[in-house]
Parts: sequence; C-alpha cells; structure tokens
Amino acid sequence: MSVVIDLHLKAKDKEHYDKLYATLEAILPDTAAFDGAKLISCSANADDMTFIVHEVWESVEHQQKYLGWRQERGEVDVLVSMLSEPPNFVQREHLVFG
Repeated sequence: MSVVIDLHLKAKDKEHYDKLYATLEAILPDTAAFDGAKLISCSANADDMTFIVHEVWESVEHQQKYLGWRQERGEVDVLVSMLSEPPNFVQREHLVFG
C-alpha cells in the first residue's frame, strides 16, 4: 500500500529560510530518484518561512529506508539546524481514484 508523507518545516529566520530553500532544491531531485519514491514535490511560503515536502512512496518501508540514508549522510542534522521547531511528519494512506 502506498503512503503519503507530508514533511512540515519552519525555518529559524529569513537567512535560514533562504538556505533551506536552496538545500531542498539541491536534494529533492535525489529524493525523487530514490527507490520507492512515486512523487516528490515541495511548497514554500516566504511569509511564514515554511515548507511542506509532499512525498508519495510505494510503502512506509521505502520512505524509512530513504530517511535512514539521509541520516547516514548527515543531511538530516543539517536540515534540522535550520529549523525553529522540530520537523513534523504527517503520514496518510494514499488513495487513488483515477
């Protein structure tokens, strides 16, 4: 069963918002190419310095393997250092109607 993960991120300040924006632009193509990724997109709001990374995965296990890979590379710590609050993962079952 495929799964949707929405990752909510809030930058510390404008400087970190800009860095986070550039970092997401740089790393999300690798996310989209990772085994099990079906759809990766991101929305940004400069007014409140937030991002939502919208991910559709073949399974939770695929997403967890991906997240472990990012942690091993130290990229999770770099992202978290730019945030004003912990990242918030919202997981849902992926429903397809067409």
